[in-house]
Amino acid sequence: GMYAPGAGTVAVNGRDVTGWTTAQAIDAGVGMVHQHFMLVPTLTVAENIVLGREITSVGQLDRAGAERAVSELSTRTGLIVAPHRKVGDLSVGEAQRVEILKTLYRGARILVLDEPTAVLSPPEVGDLWRVLRQMRQGGDTIVLITHKLDEVMEVSDTVTVMRQGQTVGRVATRLTSPAELARLMVGRDVALTGAGGAPVPVHTVRADARVAARRTPWTA
Repeated sequence: GMYAPGAGTVAVNGRDVTGWTTAQAIDAGVGMVHQHFMLVPTLTVAENIVLGREITSVGQLDRAGAERAVSELSTRTGLIVAPHRKVGDLSVGEAQRVEILKTLYRGARILVLDEPTAVLSPPEVGDLWRVLRQMRQGGDTIVLITHKLDEVMEVSDTVTVMRQGQTVGRVATRLTSPAELARLMVGRDVALTGAGGAPVPVHTVRADARVAARRTPWTA
């Protein structure tokens, strides 16, 4: 619902949903966790999660009811975060948990995550993988958008590679390798160096050529 396809169709469980709004996608069980969080820092965790689908009492927000609902969801999913805390006081990893809980509170069974580990510490990455594996075992669908090949190989079942807006390959993870995925990503053979197995193009030079090279640290 945020972007319309330039061509083709979008289908969810075999149903054509091309042209749907964001609200319709949410109602259909599709949740999006953006790389840059869509949270209100001055509100509490519970207030952010129920925003737009508030639990009310006598026409006002039932804060106690909202905190109970969020606490139960947090415990059930293993995404532990105190519902009464202000989002502005949370760590990045905790804020990401709130984003995921927000989608699950709305009934998401298809979760799309955009570069979810970009700002997480290694322990927080491990916690995220644990939660996603648990969701997958529960029958949910996880779509992970990342350029980090080590993450792709660790947590995915199927990999779709896109280059310049086009799908250039779709393979089962167990039948591929980082080298093959990198080749699909850039369209030629690459040497895998740097953090996260990021692909670096391989250039061919004549045997009699003289080459001066300088090593540049890789930054993610």
